[in-house]
Amino acid sequence: MFDLYLTVRSVTWGQKGRDALTQAGVRCSLLRAPRQIAPGGCAYALALPERDGSRAVTILERSGVRYVGVYQRRPDGSFVRLER
Repeated sequence: MFDLYLTVRSVTWGQKGRDALTQAGVRCSLLRAPRQIAPGGCAYALALPERDGSRAVTILERSGVRYVGVYQRRPDGSFVRLER
């Protein structure tokens, strides 16, 4: 199960992020961002295990991939935004 969601503004940035993470051995999935974390609609998210969060952020930043926010999914399905 994925517990951490890194939001990106477009599918293109999502694909670049997914490719960078996969190449570095971080298991992730690219999906439409849940409505709770994308109030404007058109956003995507890289979903990954929470244990890989700090490593994933480092990989994305070094790869030049722009992400908007980092969210943790709680067991009840709600999301909380984490500080960047």
